[in-house]
Amino acid sequence: MQQDNLDQLKKAEADFFDQIADIRTSKSEQIAMEADIRRATKYIPQRGEKRFLIDPKMTEILEGGARDQYIKWVSHKPGSRVLDIGCGSGWLALELARNGCHVDAYDISPKAIALARKMLEENPYKEGFGSVTYHLQDVSELDLGVDKYDAVSGWSAFHHMPDVPVFMDRVFHALKPGGIVATMDDMPRGRLEQGLEYFFEFILPTYSLSYPQKIGTVFNLLTGKRKYREEIFSPMEEAKHSAVDEIADVFNNKFEVILSLRHNAFAGTPVMRISGSDGFRYAAARVVVRIDRFLCKLGIVKGFERVMVARKTA
Repeated sequence: MQQDNLDQLKKAEADFFDQIADIRTSKSEQIAMEADIRRATKYIPQRGEKRFLIDPKMTEILEGGARDQYIKWVSHKPGSRVLDIGCGSGWLALELARNGCHVDAYDISPKAIALARKMLEENPYKEGFGSVTYHLQDVSELDLGVDKYDAVSGWSAFHHMPDVPVFMDRVFHALKPGGIVATMDDMPRGRLEQGLEYFFEFILPTYSLSYPQKIGTVFNLLTGKRKYREEIFSPMEEAKHSAVDEIADVFNNKFEVILSLRHNAFAGTPVMRISGSDGFRYAAARVVVRIDRFLCKLGIVKGFERVMVARKTA
């Protein structure tokens, strides 16, 4: 990729995540999960409202403990020094610091970094807190050093790097022996996974569409008047769909893999759009998530979210 094209792509990437940060800060009284998972304020959008649902308990049901395992492995060593790649609005860096880590966190979105710094300044959980330093900088261009970090984290981040194998080689050298590298990546989905997503979104009451609107959507899909909704990708993701495979290759060939799982093949969108009382919403979500996990385990569907954790052995 030529440098001029790469520079344009990086600018488009920063603009893309600036727009997402704008959505997360459009109502000052609300705190998004992506900014602070402990202080996130519950918010269920009204029908037709183009805002994200904020529901910590629903997110916990959907994650099924994977996020907690991730945090536990990355903060495995008391007082560890951690590099957080593509930190976004800062929820993970903040949570790692609450676990006693000293975190260097990087992102290229000015508005995401501004939100992360605001959440850090407002953080009420001081006991055992390590530290976080947020950098508005392109980490792909940095010298990461040698044997510098106890852990390197890329939550939905490594696949945004322009050259994954080259960058991961620098990550390998930056890790101390025995250090941990962890990634969460959004994976491509097939027609079966998309079809099951539509099915559960159709049968469950949702705040996004009424049942007459759902019937119209199904009719348009069957008659070819409407296509399956397209996955939303950032400019860098659009340019390099092969990156998720490159990440897995590096993990398997250069590190000792400790944890590898894929889940949420289709549950994410319908679960996060269920309407009704909290009791009904959470019960229905648990059923859908269990079906998702079961089908993933059987290999009938493939999870949309992949979590991998590995150790540097040499």
